[in-house]
Amino acid sequence: MFARRLVAKHVTKTSTLAMLGATAILTLLQFLFTYLAELSELKSDYNAWQAVQYVFWNTPYYLYQILPISALIGSVIGLGTLASNSELIVMRSVGISLWRIVGWVVRSAMLLVILAFALSQWAIPYSSEKADSIKKHQSVAALGEVKGYWTREGQRFIYINYANSQGVLRNIQVLDFDANYRLKSVLNAEQGQYSSSTRQWDLKQSQQMQVQPNGDAHLIESAQLPLTLALQPKYVHMVTIDPEELAPSQLVSFINYLSVYSQVPKTYQLAFWKKVGMPFSLIALVVIACSFIFGPLRQQSMGFRLVIALFIGLGFYYMQDFLGYASLVYSPSPAWFVFVPIILIFIAGGYLLNRAK
Repeated sequence: MFARRLVAKHVTKTSTLAMLGATAILTLLQFLFTYLAELSELKSDYNAWQAVQYVFWNTPYYLYQILPISALIGSVIGLGTLASNSELIVMRSVGISLWRIVGWVVRSAMLLVILAFALSQWAIPYSSEKADSIKKHQSVAALGEVKGYWTREGQRFIYINYANSQGVLRNIQVLDFDANYRLKSVLNAEQGQYSSSTRQWDLKQSQQMQVQPNGDAHLIESAQLPLTLALQPKYVHMVTIDPEELAPSQLVSFINYLSVYSQVPKTYQLAFWKKVGMPFSLIALVVIACSFIFGPLRQQSMGFRLVIALFIGLGFYYMQDFLGYASLVYSPSPAWFVFVPIILIFIAGGYLLNRAK
């Protein structure tokens, strides 16, 4: 039992170091190539140093994107090193099963799964806004401003000419309809301010035209009028952010809000399911990497394995990306398009590993 723990620790340590090394190298290469691409966009108000800052703040997003491929390459390098030293043969000869070794490698990959969650939940929402503020020459607060925004809450249609994440509205129009979509009232206000204590909007200089059942209209002017809207400052801010840059908790909150009061755009559903599928993508690629070492590529050189692993990883990434965006056109849920490639990789890896037993 003690010897098996030592072996498990050795395999886990070797795989972890290989994955972290692959992650560091790929991140560095991504940083370099992205910076070189940014140099073509230099302008009088966007210099080389600002390009470095922009790429630096976007690094968490790039790192998050390459983690599955890092896990794939790291698994191939880690297990390949053990295979080259005949350590895997010794492990199998003393009765350690193939799937136990695979489980140890997957356990190493859990570190990258935790890193991916931390990046998506806390790092990317903050760093992406910082990057956008550098390139657009705006403060983070200014990036949360919305101009010309329409939303619907039940039978109420709302137009807001200007809104920001601090809870300030300007030039608001609210149209209320009955169940048969006959106009009931029209409300216009010059300004509005969100009150966190009452969770209402306090509209200033408002004019409300109420349509009576007989067709007459009655105008009411108010210096200040409280108005209950589902729209909150935090949701105003989310509208301005790319869905893939939102944290999982933000996506859940925003999707729940939209599902109650409006229609959920598929871009938000796709971003959510991509984040849900990320850990499974990473583990699936680790399984297929293990099948390379124990399966058809066990007699090949390390360089050949890495080339095949890179092609598999990039092919998986582009296929999942293509199918994800295809889901925006077709009616099925984006979850199907996200998880189908993952399931196929799991099936292929499991099949190859079973053949090698």
